Amino acid sequence: MSQAVAGIVSKDFVALIEKVSNVVHKISGNRLGEKQAYMVETRVKKRMMELGLKSAQEYSTYIDKNLDHESYILVGLITTHHTFFFREFPHFEILKNKLPDLVAAVKKRNDKTISIWSAACSRGHEVYSLAMFLDFHLSQIDPTMTFKILGTDIDGESVKVANNGVYHQNEIKEIPMNFMGNNWAKGSGEIAMYAKVKTVLKSKCEFRPGNLLKISEAVKDQKFDVIFCRNVFIYFEPHQIEAISKELVARLQPHGIFFSGISEPLSGMKLEISSIGPSAYVHKVAVAPVSNVLPMPTRTTVTSVGAAPVSSMPQLLKVICVDDSPSILTLLKKVLTPEHGFEVVGTAVNGKDAMEKMKTLKADLMTLDIHMPEMDGVAYLEKNHSKSHPPVMIISSASRADSDTAMRAFKFGASDYVEKPALSNLEERGEEIRTKLKSIYGSTKRVTAVSSFDKEAQKTFVIKTPETKIRLMFGSLSDLPVFKGFFGELDNSQPPTMIFFEGQGEILEGIVKEHQRDFRKTVVFFDDMNMTLEANKIYFVDFKKYFSMIHKKYGDRPASLLCYGNTSAHAAKAISDWRGCELLLEDLGEKGNLKHPLKVRASDVVPATSFPYMSNRYLSTK
Repeated sequence: MSQAVAGIVSKDFVALIEKVSNVVHKISGNRLGEKQAYMVETRVKKRMMELGLKSAQEYSTYIDKNLDHESYILVGLITTHHTFFFREFPHFEILKNKLPDLVAAVKKRNDKTISIWSAACSRGHEVYSLAMFLDFHLSQIDPTMTFKILGTDIDGESVKVANNGVYHQNEIKEIPMNFMGNNWAKGSGEIAMYAKVKTVLKSKCEFRPGNLLKISEAVKDQKFDVIFCRNVFIYFEPHQIEAISKELVARLQPHGIFFSGISEPLSGMKLEISSIGPSAYVHKVAVAPVSNVLPMPTRTTVTSVGAAPVSSMPQLLKVICVDDSPSILTLLKKVLTPEHGFEVVGTAVNGKDAMEKMKTLKADLMTLDIHMPEMDGVAYLEKNHSKSHPPVMIISSASRADSDTAMRAFKFGASDYVEKPALSNLEERGEEIRTKLKSIYGSTKRVTAVSSFDKEAQKTFVIKTPETKIRLMFGSLSDLPVFKGFFGELDNSQPPTMIFFEGQGEILEGIVKEHQRDFRKTVVFFDDMNMTLEANKIYFVDFKKYFSMIHKKYGDRPASLLCYGNTSAHAAKAISDWRGCELLLEDLGEKGNLKHPLKVRASDVVPATSFPYMSNRYLSTK
């Protein structure tokens, strides 16, 4: 092993990693190099913890003594990679465009079943994505047609997971709502955070172990209309990729389509195939109809015919983004780029602004926040959505399962829903956003069919024993209208809420009397530490005089802290000492957020319009 690898991994593990890499290569053909060294070390250490082994030498000896069994454990441990539903959606678009031709070819052979093979199916996400996709689109093309999908993978544990068909609800929420249907059942009790694929879909899917170096053992001479073998060639050497691809193409029907990973093109190899899109291929003798070729967003696709490719989807989808968070608008511009087939043609900060912008903008799609000032997302949809309106996808800080707000958005015309991205999950959430936008393009439905999973997952927040909890808000007198709006959003019983003002001690009592009738809850001037805090009451408090004493007295209570605008260095230091709480900062834009003295301590940075929902959600779980 090279000096470079020795510098990446722990010194004691260099020899073990080389040994493990050789074992995995011998069985699977996967060649692990310097780039994978740290990953191998991490997963090997996890395995050692399971076995109760403390040193690399101990595990090396264990491998020698249990080589047959441990070899296959290592193959599963090392070759299993991150995957998710509807990964690399451009391939699904190509498949959709080719479906009419596939249906015609299958019927020509007097068959009614399209046969698909997912040749490196991992934990089943690709198989079930294809099943949902075909279930949705085939019914519109020819309801008499059906499909059968075979999923194979070298890792037996992954095959078991796929066959079980149970996934965390966070993975399920990545699925475009067009395809959710009634295919998933929400778990209950101990598995309430999981969902299981229903028999109606699972019966069309089969899983079994399969090694890409021994394809004939997995499928013999079976022929398929579609073959997916994606995001696995990265582990193989070029001559192995070519040999595997030849074996796969040999099992492709004359009219069939073969997909490799988008980052794994097969150009330059001696294969009798023609490209019809990004890493999508047909037999060289096959001539793809021009209308069924999908171009890359930013360059012309090489096809087996000479004419220019045509697609039902524009080369660039024009999007208007509506959100009162400047940070989210910045992130969306990074996600929706020409490179991925999108162009952000305009932005708006609330529903009213969006109404004005839509008079002049020509947009194919809209992303829409729920919680916004003046006119929120639901109100905008109720007033403006129609069949002529571009399809709308909600992007919100609220989980679509957490309240009936998301269901109201669907009722008034929203087509899908994504939880807001952050820099930490931008890549993954960005692909989800792009996939869902493409899946709803062209949709003219007035009301979205809410899936059975979403109906079962709905819940309303209730803060139990609110008198034992506390909410603290920090702002200025100019924030009074926003504070009033905050309490206007909350219907259920609330904990005592203390609003802290800096430097306003002498006039706070008068402010309370002046604005007492404007709040939906009772407003009290706080001037005595012996005062008993009561649920459903709002207390105006002088920060300098009382904050430290309140912290000392109530610091052990479940607490939600909300900071409006910026905060002085003195106040920030005192607030940051309140531990074990939720701390939300108002989104002040990229530059404003960077300068905020509490940015390191913050639980999240969101528009102030999201504070009621997020604070209510947090306190309901405590």
